[in-house]
Amino acid sequence: MALVTTSGKKAALLALKMRRKENSKKEQISNSSLPAGSPMYFYYISCNDLADTKPESYVVPPKQLCEECQALKDLGWLE
Repeated sequence: MALVTTSGKKAALLALKMRRKENSKKEQISNSSLPAGSPMYFYYISCNDLADTKPESYVVPPKQLCEECQALKDLGWLE
């Protein structure tokens, strides 16, 4: 099924909804509650899945969107 079809869009948005629901059940770690020097946890802004864990002195910022959400954004289906 092609993603750019109406049914593809519905399926992709439903999958995003399911990812959000599943990720809402996972405990997110607040970096502000960690002791100094601990790795930092970063989450995708759309689906709230764990994006990356980086040392406190990271240089390259983590991705903001997972591959699935980035594809939705590229198609104009995600703000």
